[in-house]
Amino acid sequence: MRWSKPKNRYMADPILEVRNLTKRFGDFTAVQDLTFEVEPEEVFGFLGPNGAGKSTTIKMLCGVLTPTAGQARALGFDLFIEADRVRQQIGYMSQKFSLLDDLTVTENLAYFGQLYGLQGAQLKDAIQQRVRELQLKPLVDLLVAGLSTGEKQRVALASSTLHRPRMLFLDEPTSGVDPLRRRLFWEAMDDLVKGGMTILVTTHNLGEADQCDRLAFIMAGRLMAYGKPRKLKEDLGRQVIEVRTEQFRELQRATREVPGIIASELMGRGVRLSLPAEAQAGPVLAALRQRGFAFEASAPELPSLEDLFIDLVQQSRTSGRGN
Repeated sequence: MRWSKPKNRYMADPILEVRNLTKRFGDFTAVQDLTFEVEPEEVFGFLGPNGAGKSTTIKMLCGVLTPTAGQARALGFDLFIEADRVRQQIGYMSQKFSLLDDLTVTENLAYFGQLYGLQGAQLKDAIQQRVRELQLKPLVDLLVAGLSTGEKQRVALASSTLHRPRMLFLDEPTSGVDPLRRRLFWEAMDDLVKGGMTILVTTHNLGEADQCDRLAFIMAGRLMAYGKPRKLKEDLGRQVIEVRTEQFRELQRATREVPGIIASELMGRGVRLSLPAEAQAGPVLAALRQRGFAFEASAPELPSLEDLFIDLVQQSRTSGRGN
């Protein structure tokens, strides 16, 4: 699925502006000089390997951690100096969900709603609405401790959005969740975006990242790439062709002798070829057929985010920034 985007949305000022954000823990620099902007009503993804600095960035923007250096403005206010003026317009769902295991779902929602300043009829209406939207009715009287990971995930999303925040920060929200629950969760997020919310989400799931409006790739605390998924793929300057053959291992070895192939890798019972973006695929495929291989080849397409991810990891290691 793709996100629904209001027309001319990008004419608006950024809802979040981050400049040179840095966080050090002693001699270790977890985040260094991050600069990016988030537009209203978009899903902005932080993508990177474990330990890259994604969660640390989110925690600084939510006020959980104090930055070592840098500035950030959200909703027109200084996020670090005027935090009290922004806090009620922000929601935060941590990787561990932060739910209270010894309370029921309803009690958890009431507790977190009160933390966000909701009371009385307003709190009751907000709980009822979120229970209905996220299909939580069968769970309302159950203790959180007995819920599955997917059920806790939905309750945590409900609790972090009871106050209808303008910005929602999600830290690895689908970690440990099966594919069906992951899809349902992202469908729920789609509804929030359609309702006017802006979402910042950290993930290392490339399928999820491809659904974001824009991405920031973070490696070893540094911003390595930033932009719309399609543009980031185009900037790699490659095209990809999938070749399906029963001789996939032999063909993959033979590609080392064929000029014009940047890389080849096994994929299932086939081979994935990477060529320069401007190259003609015909001569490359003809050269493989001349070597005695029979195969079916897909039409050339853009590289994937996995290709970009691997390329950035290699860049990071070459520059000495990787672990």
